[in-house]
Amino acid sequence: MNFSTNFRIIPAYLYFVGTFSILSSCGSDPCDQMNKYPDVVIEIETERLEDQLVTFDSLKDVLSFISRNRILADYFLDANQYPNDTILAMRMLRLFQQPSIDSLILESKNYFGDFDKNIEELESAYRFIKYQYPEVKIPRMQTMVSGLYNDMYISDSLIVVGLDYFMGMNGRHHPNDIPQYIVKRYMKESLAPIVLSFVSNEFNQPDLKHNTLLSDMVNLGKSYYFVSTALPCIPDSLVIGYTADEMRLVNENQEVIWANLIQNELLYETNHFIRNKFVGESPNVVEISEKCPGRVGAWLGWQIVNAYMDKNPEVSFKDLMNESDAHKIFQLSGYKPRNKN
Repeated sequence: MNFSTNFRIIPAYLYFVGTFSILSSCGSDPCDQMNKYPDVVIEIETERLEDQLVTFDSLKDVLSFISRNRILADYFLDANQYPNDTILAMRMLRLFQQPSIDSLILESKNYFGDFDKNIEELESAYRFIKYQYPEVKIPRMQTMVSGLYNDMYISDSLIVVGLDYFMGMNGRHHPNDIPQYIVKRYMKESLAPIVLSFVSNEFNQPDLKHNTLLSDMVNLGKSYYFVSTALPCIPDSLVIGYTADEMRLVNENQEVIWANLIQNELLYETNHFIRNKFVGESPNVVEISEKCPGRVGAWLGWQIVNAYMDKNPEVSFKDLMNESDAHKIFQLSGYKPRNKN
């Protein structure tokens, strides 16, 4: 298995994490994948690179850093898009010799003061993944501060995290190339769910033949199911990327939201522009209500997948991930929306 993703979390296919409240909790045992899978030993090797950045005194220092961290340089810092490493190294040297970068690094380190918790969450999730897929590789992790240049790179062998990006609105400086409602999602509590959402792409077989809104919904719903199962005690708000108010609204109005899609005959809509209104990134879905949060179709897809797994206990986790017929999942789910008050 091999996959590689270099991204900012703007595209319409996976959307995560906002200003969250803990909506649910559970005891320590259900959260501890070590107890469930005691024979699966996971250790994510982590290298904190941010302290190295402020020691750059010369171009030679930066070139040496690039050479030692080739994958990070090529895919997180986009070195492979430059004619040669020297051009990137010169830009990095100028950046990391600015006085402001010291405060950005310090602020990032303070915000992620207990980064071990983030690693523990990921290690717990990978116990579940390794149990399900023994052949999976466990990636190592590198962290750095990029001057808000990039947020994350993920492959099956390496995860790179831009800590300054994941401060979101909690730092003095914010990414200026994405909307504020998305920036709010970048926070330390979001790190594991975001990573797992993209890791799920390695295992989640999407429905590519129907090209309907329903298939988009279920494709995303399977990804959310992957994350919530690998991280069983992460609240739903973190998995889907809704605020507490948004989560309350969709739970209280599930029947109304579903009725809107049915009455307007949208489930089998194939027009990409229309489909994107319901699963794409936006602050709200005005076609339903100005108060209806964006990506509500993806949330409904998650509810369909949950119903499918509840109604078909013989279907395993791997069976679900391998099932690429979204319409079959919907038909066998018996999904009947009920408002949760």
